[in-house]
Amino acid sequence: MSKQEELKIQETKTVWVAWTNTDLTEGRGQSYPKAVCEKEATAIRLGRKGSVMGSDCHITEELSVKVNGIWLYPARLQHATSDDDQAQAHIDGRRAAIEKAKAAGLTDEDIRALFLR
Repeated sequence: MSKQEELKIQETKTVWVAWTNTDLTEGRGQSYPKAVCEKEATAIRLGRKGSVMGSDCHITEELSVKVNGIWLYPARLQHATSDDDQAQAHIDGRRAAIEKAKAAGLTDEDIRALFLR
């Protein structure tokens, strides 16, 4: 079974999102949720003076879904930078090396000992 087939929406509900910006000086950055709340009043309170130049956050009503026991809500997907790509290549390479070491019969303790120096 694929991962998509394993996903099951169990519940939906309305949430209130207080949106802010990555650039609080001029607002030229990207919007992202400062707070995701069950009640509009909470979003208004948490968004007070939390946006560009101390203005209140923009509040929107959104849909949240509960999938496999976890509530999911709207957010901006952050794109990787070239530095992130290099760091991810390092992480992936390390994971692959560990898997090869395990396949060769090394224990977790053996592998930890290799990374001590």
